[in-house]
Amino acid sequence: MTEVPPPLPGEPGPLPPPQRHAGAKTPPDETILLILCYLGLLALVPYFVSRDRERLRFHARQGLALGLLGIGCAGLALVPYLGFIGQLGLAGVLVLSIVGIVKALEGAPWRMPIAADVADRLEL
Repeated sequence: MTEVPPPLPGEPGPLPPPQRHAGAKTPPDETILLILCYLGLLALVPYFVSRDRERLRFHARQGLALGLLGIGCAGLALVPYLGFIGQLGLAGVLVLSIVGIVKALEGAPWRMPIAADVADRLEL
């Protein structure tokens, strides 16, 4: 093995290790809260519980926005002649919820295409 020499004065040193990387073990209580983040309005539970955990709040905000979009799509599905568009929107919300759960459990801070923008605009 070769040793890495220390950096010269004025040069940046080695980067610090990342705080959290994909594949790291998530505590069981946080796993349950991450799953709740993407189950519609149940995202309110992790949103209010996790005032100090930024990762959990990020996913809870996106999940709340996704839940609001789901309610809007369900309302649109009830309108005659526009119901098909609402049903397609509900299918999209379901797919985004599943992908959001998988990405949250992997530890990846993935911004959803529409839900992240809605969460930013509503300042959740």
